[in-house]
Amino acid sequence: MSAPASKIDTDEARRHFLSWLQPSRAEDDYEISEVEGEVPRELSGTLFRNGPSQRQLPPEGAGALHLFDGDGLVHQLRFEDGRVHHRSRFVRTESFLAEEAAGRFCMNSGNLKVADPLPDIGRIQPNTNVVHHAGRLFAMVENAPPFELDPKTLEPIGPFDYDARLLGMSTTAHPKIDGRTGQMIIHGYQPIEPYASLYTVEADGRTSLAETVDTPWPSMMHDLAITQDHVILPLGPLVFDIGVMAEGGTFAQALSWQPERGLKFGIRTREAGSEVRWFDAPTPGYMFHPGNAYEKDGVIYMDACTYLLGDDFIADLASIRSGVLRGGLLAVPFLYEFDLATGKCRERQLSDRPAEFPRIDDRLVGYENRFGYAVTDRPAAESVWEKTFTSLVKYDRTGGRSVYHALPEGRWAGEPVFAPRADDSAEDDGFVLALVYDGPTERSCLQIHDARNFGAEPLARLWLRNRVPLQFHGNWAQGVV
Repeated sequence: MSAPASKIDTDEARRHFLSWLQPSRAEDDYEISEVEGEVPRELSGTLFRNGPSQRQLPPEGAGALHLFDGDGLVHQLRFEDGRVHHRSRFVRTESFLAEEAAGRFCMNSGNLKVADPLPDIGRIQPNTNVVHHAGRLFAMVENAPPFELDPKTLEPIGPFDYDARLLGMSTTAHPKIDGRTGQMIIHGYQPIEPYASLYTVEADGRTSLAETVDTPWPSMMHDLAITQDHVILPLGPLVFDIGVMAEGGTFAQALSWQPERGLKFGIRTREAGSEVRWFDAPTPGYMFHPGNAYEKDGVIYMDACTYLLGDDFIADLASIRSGVLRGGLLAVPFLYEFDLATGKCRERQLSDRPAEFPRIDDRLVGYENRFGYAVTDRPAAESVWEKTFTSLVKYDRTGGRSVYHALPEGRWAGEPVFAPRADDSAEDDGFVLALVYDGPTERSCLQIHDARNFGAEPLARLWLRNRVPLQFHGNWAQGVV
């Protein structure tokens, strides 16, 4: 078993944090045997996780990569009767296979242009999310359509084109699956008109809606939110200029922070042909991730993690792997209220303490929820390396006390995912699952928390044989074993 890390200094923290970002070439298939504590037998299903792990490194090394760069490396943890089986596989897209065959880094990436790229092949790396819907498993990124995998073996099946109704270049990595109907709502965005599109995939897998959406400018629209009747599209002042890339610039160079444009939210009903209404937020900001949205008495409520320092945010995405981190990816939690009668948006910052990767009980996506979970910091830490992603939090939207779980020094956590104890369990009656990296030992574990006793020690830590690089997103699939 791995003992908790002892006191570390800032230089050590920076070194260990950067080791967490290093790619791994490992693919695994084994039953996990190194367990601290006991795996709850009520957990029956599969946790899927996805993140970037560049297999062929550029000559400049991994430190030159953008945070978004890297082949998709999907992890599957299958829970059955107290046992857990771990499998990981790279997403074998056409560009992955071509680069493997070439044996070199040979396609342009977020930060890098290569001198002799492979002709007629663009880099497609579904490395951001992995979603199980209608019996199918999709690895996702926002510059391509979803890439389907076999949910049991993780073997490649191929791109999904929304029943031949794909309207733009891509769709995002952040679908929202209605917690009651099972409909999957997803949007796409691109740097050429029409700038956005919207799709509905029914619970049986049929694409029932595919429409373009008029937006005022081409923004990096990473995520969306839904309610029972509406879709909310966040349009931030993070602007994408296709002309920069056309003239030979990189993806990172094509992004600019233009706060004078403000932060807008496009709200429309989920019905076909609905018009978009634009709501102006009081404060300019950018959000990767809303938590949840719901509507009540003519008002839509949405919580989100919002970045206020856009220039620092863009710079950190491009430089974090090289060890330069200005803001620490410091989004802060906001609550937005949209009055459907007046067209006004109100906002309230919920905390000065930063948060990212907000998640809820997925059975309540689009409906009123009380509890949520996120990654946060350690306020007393001396540097961004010792603060960023070093605690987990359970918050209460009704105003109750937030509960924090601080990791031992030298450990960092990824996105927390809620798994219900049973299909009909109450909202917080279940478990929170989070992958944690231990820098001093260069090992990763899966922590299992009792959601109703969140501040306590985890019920179990499952130690993996190989280090798992920083993961972006994943999902729990109840009963999928």
